[in-house]
Amino acid sequence: MIKPSKTITEKVTKILEDEILSGELKPGERLIESRIAQRLGVSRVPVREALINLEKWGFVRTGNHRKGREVLGLNQREIRENYAIRTMIECYAFSEKSMQKDASYYSYLQKMIQDMDEMVRKKDLSGYRALNSKFHHEIVRRLNNRRLYQIYCDIDRRTRWFQNLTLFVLRMEKSIAEHRLFLKAFEDQDLPRIRSLLNQHYGQAIEMISQKWGQEMKREDGKNFYQRKERRIG
Repeated sequence: MIKPSKTITEKVTKILEDEILSGELKPGERLIESRIAQRLGVSRVPVREALINLEKWGFVRTGNHRKGREVLGLNQREIRENYAIRTMIECYAFSEKSMQKDASYYSYLQKMIQDMDEMVRKKDLSGYRALNSKFHHEIVRRLNNRRLYQIYCDIDRRTRWFQNLTLFVLRMEKSIAEHRLFLKAFEDQDLPRIRSLLNQHYGQAIEMISQKWGQEMKREDGKNFYQRKERRIG
């Protein structure tokens, strides 16, 4: 079956989501339909639909202005709650698959860690981040619980927002070591160890965000969003 190409709305949504997740669009920044449409070379309709999607996902909200929406930030409590939910889901999924003694599942994750190790050697942060995300998604996706995986994907959208604060080149080696420990605990069917490792893994992320959040929010790039390079769709 030939998959249909992405609609303009989907393309606009992806561009704006990426700009929010990367930090290019910062909390509190206004999102005005007409200006975004002009920058992307599209009509206002797909922009409006994209902003509705992003509002549903919790990335933007209707601002205190008469027109437009704004990028929504997270407070410390929301950050901790999001990571707590993510930890619980991954712990449950990883423990369940461990008890099933799924050899193909183990081999697949082992191969992913080898690929991640290659990214570490190359100091390819972008490639490592992509594989890291895929690794954690596979933990949950292969449980074959569609509803649980959808909840996980919704939470992941929010926590990915902070990956640029928690996963950087100097931390890649420690991160890959943590993933090897995950896999060892999985192989040993050590469920308390799985829980402990995941709590430590995401606990460190929360602490890093707590330390860096204020600094990132205060940082000014001196560059207005609507004056940035145009990204045409078509």
